[in-house]
Amino acid sequence: MRTLEAYQQQALKLAEVTFLGDDEGFVARIPEFRGLIATGESKKEALAELETALADWINLALKRGLGLPRINQETAELVSAH
Repeated sequence: MRTLEAYQQQALKLAEVTFLGDDEGFVARIPEFRGLIATGESKKEALAELETALADWINLALKRGLGLPRINQETAELVSAH
């Protein structure tokens, strides 16, 4: 059985980061996690914010009994290789 930390790390491999423009910075999200979004002035900052937000998202989903999205490990590995 995977731990929540391992689950979170696999989920982060699916993160998508988009540059919004010089004045707006970057936005990061994980498509399978509805409503999860983070921003930052740099890609690195957006991903760090996403990591924090993901932990909160997971905790809230578990507290509410909503369950967690299924993460395909092969897909996560393919995405992180690019």
